Amino acid sequence: MNNLKLCPLSLLIFCLLVFPSALSFPQLAITVYTDKPSYSLGERVEIYGGVTLDGVSIENAMVALEVRDPLSIPIIIRTVETNSSGVYDVFFTLDSENSLGTYTVHVSCSHDGESASNSSSFDVEHIPSLALTVETNSETYKPDETITIFGTVTYDDSPVQGILVAVEIQDPEGTPIAVRVLETDEQGNYQLTLQLTSESEMGEYKIYASASYEDKKAMESTTFKLQTELTTDINGDGKVNIVDLTLTAMAWGTSPGHPDWDPRCDIDGNEMINIVDLFLVARDFGKEL
Repeated sequence: MNNLKLCPLSLLIFCLLVFPSALSFPQLAITVYTDKPSYSLGERVEIYGGVTLDGVSIENAMVALEVRDPLSIPIIIRTVETNSSGVYDVFFTLDSENSLGTYTVHVSCSHDGESASNSSSFDVEHIPSLALTVETNSETYKPDETITIFGTVTYDDSPVQGILVAVEIQDPEGTPIAVRVLETDEQGNYQLTLQLTSESEMGEYKIYASASYEDKKAMESTTFKLQTELTTDINGDGKVNIVDLTLTAMAWGTSPGHPDWDPRCDIDGNEMINIVDLFLVARDFGKEL
């Protein structure tokens, strides 16, 4: 029987067919994505991806990331590490100075002598936004005093007429006490007036306003207080003036047990008279019951 003889080339082919992994090399791979395909100026951009070696996630792999604007000028250069799941992520915000157009993202990494790179892109477009404001004509009201709630709705920075604005007012316990649907005028303004009686609960009330237009939604909130007396009227003479400021300043830095402690000056009730209390008195300076 003749001996089987294989030439080097035949032996190589035989090994590749029988043992295909014998001559394979580790494959390092890196992916890169963005959380959205397009953004508007002022939005936060998230870039993320993963690093694997032969399909196994690599922890603490160093990733070099570069973002270039439509003129191919680098605007972001970062070096980050992958976490225990082999994932990296980078966040940044597009400011008003950035250009509109297509941005490119380039990532690369090296591990155990292997290297890998990848790229992606996203667009920066002018995306109209819906904006809503809600305000009150005062921060504090007495029972039976007229409360005026007002605001403006704009779309792409222009006022819009005929927008429906839902306004909900909640008492200090979070219970809705009034719900109104208002329509904006030619200037995009809306307004609501109401009164709360002495039977209403004293304390801080919350106002929530929301509106929808062109598949966009906007929501804002604010607060006001209903009280029978001015808590910043330290000496109880029915008005907030220099006397109240002086009394608060004299009690500055004190707490219960201090010889200069004056509980009337602890406006926020945290048992410490500090800059917050002085600010509250200064804010109400000139108010009268």
